[in-house]
Amino acid sequence: MPPKAVERILDYSEKKIAKFQQSNNTGLMEIRCYPNQDQYKVECWCGDFQNFLIAPKDLAVWQTTPLSRQRENLETVEQVLAKLDSALFETFCLQQGYATIVIRHRGHDSRYGFEFSPSIIHGINRC
Repeated sequence: MPPKAVERILDYSEKKIAKFQQSNNTGLMEIRCYPNQDQYKVECWCGDFQNFLIAPKDLAVWQTTPLSRQRENLETVEQVLAKLDSALFETFCLQQGYATIVIRHRGHDSRYGFEFSPSIIHGINRC
């Protein structure tokens, strides 16, 4: 189960992604993650801009499935959210906290795309 701050990110993302599907429209959501003043900051762009802060101590109890490195067909919001949960976990718990995540929805066939790009910056320690 993710920490409360991560649940807020997933809830926000679920609402935005569900709107793509409801309107049968093409959509794009961009999420940027990075350390910020002894916390992690998550910025979400999807028609509007939303910030979320996550304290490193909140991450200690987080359990999730590992992020698959194989290509997967993502056809439901639940599949996308599970992938997002795993990508956020890897960003904050296994990497340095820097990543860009892009979620796309194609309106003509209701398929999702998911791009996860963690960044490693040499000489920087995790929070």
